[in-house]
Amino acid sequence: MLYFFSGYGLKGGLIVFPIQENANGRGLEIDFKSCSLLQQKLEKQLSLYDQETQPYVISELVKQVIRNEIIDKKIDLSLIENFEEDERYDWILFKNCFDTSFMPLTPINDTPPENELWKIPAAILMGLISSTGHKVASYKGEMKGRLAHMVMPALNNEVYKSRSTKQLMPHTEIVNGLWPEEIFSNNAGYCIAPNVFGLASIRNPAKCATRVWYLEGILKSLPFSIVRDLMRPEFSTTSQSSFDVEHNLEGVSVISQFGDRMSIRFSYSKLKGDTIRAKNALKRLKEYLDDANNVDRLVVEPGQVLILNNRTLLHGRDDLKNDSFYDGNDRWLIRMYGFSHDGWKKLPKKEHLQHVATL
Repeated sequence: MLYFFSGYGLKGGLIVFPIQENANGRGLEIDFKSCSLLQQKLEKQLSLYDQETQPYVISELVKQVIRNEIIDKKIDLSLIENFEEDERYDWILFKNCFDTSFMPLTPINDTPPENELWKIPAAILMGLISSTGHKVASYKGEMKGRLAHMVMPALNNEVYKSRSTKQLMPHTEIVNGLWPEEIFSNNAGYCIAPNVFGLASIRNPAKCATRVWYLEGILKSLPFSIVRDLMRPEFSTTSQSSFDVEHNLEGVSVISQFGDRMSIRFSYSKLKGDTIRAKNALKRLKEYLDDANNVDRLVVEPGQVLILNNRTLLHGRDDLKNDSFYDGNDRWLIRMYGFSHDGWKKLPKKEHLQHVATL
């Protein structure tokens, strides 16, 4: 289904701005048409603030610019602002968000490059996450607490090299985190999982895809008895491999229900069943996920931002082993997490550093 909204361009001419649903209706594509518009309006203002110490100033600043662009283009703002809450879509792909012509070379370790031009895509990613009603935050024990994670083939060591190029199996981010509805308060300092996460693409020469599996498809395809067993609190999880510290979580379910909303947590290697029926249910879920007919492939092109609902889909990545050359031109994404207001409030954090969870 394709929708067209009309608006007036900078020179007064009538132009057409498309919003497009993807084929199976689970995703939404929004095209800003000109990658330079957002960038031009932001560059001077963003130079006044530090991304790692003033992220909420930057995210609000960028959000207002994005909001004005969306309103000018006659796009229904509620599609974005209510993205995760409405659950009408599992992802939004924003096209032509920034210019990648003068970006620095792709780094070959997980340290941001000294050339700070990459901070423009990072700020726009931050603003788009904020536009969906979420606050960006990070974890102290993951990549030194940085908000912006460099996602590219890395040469730090053999473990990094393998992890950053192998095919990533289906998972949710921070599988060992609780959903905010699962606890009334967080005095015990539990890890809280992000509601959404975003990817800003700077390079993708091999057209490497982000793979997605939908909770909706899982619920429709698996027998009720298996879904019921996946909803029992008979599973254990541990931290994903990008963390420097290990946090374990026991007595949780794979699928959760809060009112009429369903959520899923999953990892091929970091989640296990603690009972016979839990192990069997996981086996059946993995059989579903292994079927190539049940996966969508989303290729995020340079200049695009993909926001994904971490509660209603699983994601992975194509194999990059044969497309990694460490020559500055490899695939390079920037990743950030977004939390609902309730989730952000329950993140354990220090008063002076509100965007970094002490985990």
